[in-house]
Amino acid sequence: MRESSQRVKPWEDLVTQAAAIAADAECLLGPLTPPYRVDVWFYIAKPRTTRATHPVAPTVGDGDKLLRSTFDALKTGGLILDDRFIVAGEWSKEWAVGEKPGAIIRITEVTA
Repeated sequence: MRESSQRVKPWEDLVTQAAAIAADAECLLGPLTPPYRVDVWFYIAKPRTTRATHPVAPTVGDGDKLLRSTFDALKTGGLILDDRFIVAGEWSKEWAVGEKPGAIIRITEVTA
């Protein structure tokens, strides 16, 4: 299976790097303890010519593709063991108005 979007690999690389930096900043010696809740807020660069109130253009990306590549990068970056341990979460994608494009990612260890 091959990823068709050319934007997935650069995005995964950025999230992997950010995950590694976050792990270092928190002095983590390994991944967080599963299971996880992962909440993600995606901020998409708004084109100058769009009238869309939300990022729904074909060039923006599907939510499932954004999440899948983000979850894979969190694993590669060492913050989580595997995305199969993600048991809950929410996500949204909005225009990056007044903010840099990217994402805010919050990972929480789920306890009983």
